[in-house]
Amino acid sequence: MKKLWGSMAMIFATVIWGLAFSAQSRGMKFVDPMLFTALRSLTAIPALALVVMVIDFVRFRKVSLWGEAKTPQQKKDLLIGGTWCGVILAAASVFQQAGLLYTSAGKTGFLTALYIVIVPVLGIFFKRKTSFVMWLAVAMGLGGAYLLCGGIGNIGAGEWFVITCALLYSFHIMVIDRYAAKCDCVRLSTVQFAVTATITLLAAAIFSNNWQWDKITGALPFWLFCGIGSSAIAFTLQMVAQKYLHPVTATLLMSLESVFAVLGGWIFLKEVMSPREFSGCAVILLAIIISQLKSKE
Repeated sequence: MKKLWGSMAMIFATVIWGLAFSAQSRGMKFVDPMLFTALRSLTAIPALALVVMVIDFVRFRKVSLWGEAKTPQQKKDLLIGGTWCGVILAAASVFQQAGLLYTSAGKTGFLTALYIVIVPVLGIFFKRKTSFVMWLAVAMGLGGAYLLCGGIGNIGAGEWFVITCALLYSFHIMVIDRYAAKCDCVRLSTVQFAVTATITLLAAAIFSNNWQWDKITGALPFWLFCGIGSSAIAFTLQMVAQKYLHPVTATLLMSLESVFAVLGGWIFLKEVMSPREFSGCAVILLAIIISQLKSKE
């Protein structure tokens, strides 16, 4: 039953993430990537704090920052895990937002999904064996990215930003995998977004020139959706799902995010992909599936 709920939580998270690419793209018409990330992260904090209070109330517990973290080590795990997640998420989110300035929501979704292929490769540095089929999946992923971008010469700034984002999300997945089982997932997510908001808000205060009230309110529906839906709800669902699912199952379900990104771009942004770009998407999705099914053996 826990695996079923975990699977449902992960699928719901991928739907939100996929549709959020369209909202993120629309938001870039008003504010820059740093400010948008700061606004969505700030929105996520009170939303998650409310979830924490409701959970504690339902369980007849005193509302506190630490929750079930009683020992010094448990508190340390919560703070360290949340801090690392927040730092990596801040960088990944800004790179992804910057990519959306130059490329489509659907293409961004599929290039971001490359992190699912990258994660097993990073396992090499943790002395995990990588099979020939895994390397084949990586090669297919690169080939799919080549088709999606139209060749090496056509990989622009937007695509490179998103590919960098995919690499950073790979590290984010690995950090969550280490700390999710040790911590209260909602509190871990709250600490994560507090760190992300602090970093991006300070950076936006220094570098952003979009602090006009009309621009912030113009982007409000989009950063509210991303803050409450994509950030607060979806990332927390991801942490909960990873607590009950095998990492392979979790990452395989997360690959659906890219499919919903294309659907969202088509429905909300009227984006249309060429046959070559669709072929690239198909190859990337196949590479993701192969890599995860092989890893399960």
